[in-house]
Amino acid sequence: MTVISRRWHLIGCLLAMLACLPVLVAAQPAADAGNDLADSLWRSFVAKYSEFSLVPLDAAALDAKARAVLISTAGPQFRSWKPDRQATFPELVDAVMAKDAAVTKFERIERTLAALLPQIDKYGSYKSAADIAAWNEATRKNRGSFQMTIDQTADGRVLCYPIADGPAEKAGVKAGAQLLAVDNRPADGKSIAALRLEFIGPPDSQIELKIRQPQGKIENLTITRTDKEAPVLLTTKTPLGVSVRIRRFDPDCAIAIKKQLETYPKPGRLTLDLRGNGGGLRDEALLVASLFFPEGTPLGKFTTREGVQIANDVNRVYVEPGSIQILQDGRTASAAEYLIATLKEGFPDKVTLFGKKTYGKAHSTARVNLEGGGELSITEAALATATGKSWDMTGIPPDQADKE
Repeated sequence: MTVISRRWHLIGCLLAMLACLPVLVAAQPAADAGNDLADSLWRSFVAKYSEFSLVPLDAAALDAKARAVLISTAGPQFRSWKPDRQATFPELVDAVMAKDAAVTKFERIERTLAALLPQIDKYGSYKSAADIAAWNEATRKNRGSFQMTIDQTADGRVLCYPIADGPAEKAGVKAGAQLLAVDNRPADGKSIAALRLEFIGPPDSQIELKIRQPQGKIENLTITRTDKEAPVLLTTKTPLGVSVRIRRFDPDCAIAIKKQLETYPKPGRLTLDLRGNGGGLRDEALLVASLFFPEGTPLGKFTTREGVQIANDVNRVYVEPGSIQILQDGRTASAAEYLIATLKEGFPDKVTLFGKKTYGKAHSTARVNLEGGGELSITEAALATATGKSWDMTGIPPDQADKE
């Protein structure tokens, strides 16, 4: 190679390096921005956890617990690491990232939070930013559903709970059936979030579920999706009075119930169907309870970070039924249980409970958005009746149990 050709070769290499420089320079700010977001996620979690948690760990204990969870979820190459390898959780995250950058720092912290929350709060959970974004995008494109909720048991089984009169129930899915497959794809090993995404599709499209019914029979059921929203509240006239089914306590639920019950101010028999009602907004359940009591009546005790709050009725009596029947089951929980316990305590001779023992959750949770788009669910209050009676862990037994 001549001197001139060598010189041109060196110039060409230099130009190639310069061409790559903007990419390298641009990559560093992007990485820094991602790390900043990850750090902000952790700081926002610590702040919101300390603000909302009913019984929070102190800062040192929370950091130590997070370090232990990080090591347990980081992978087999970190089995020999000790949580105290670094003094703080952020420092330990940086050490893990230096050894294994297969996932981003933000994802690493999200995975830690998802595993940490159930360990420090029985009803706590973390929903990742990616899961929330995927759900929002999927439901934006396809509005079809077959009106069924699913829960995962401690041993990993996924159980189905169809909404009354919805497509899943009409197709034959029984409450408590185990989900085995969705469109021939096994459900085993999949998260609840992933399975819910598989449920979504265009209205009038079909989905095939393989389930094991509560009695053990395995069935393949074809269900047609609908674009109709499942009603949160359904009121019907009955031969002896009126029936109100409340699926959950959403915003303005109490106002809607009040308006409908004003049409029947003195029904002979009022049936409140709270089967499958997992709760919702605590204050909405309180407002529903207030429809039945004289103004000024103590309606409950709520224990929060600020102490014990006595909830009093601030409304006049709107409904005076001759009797109240309440339908309940094992998925009736939280705010719905509060309503049952309050009515039963206030009107012991008028209220009769039918069905199964309730879930046994005398707590309410707060949902809090964190930096980066994730969502924190955390226990923020303990619920009790006006006399202090709690149903936590025990549930509320029926007066007349369903026949098995």
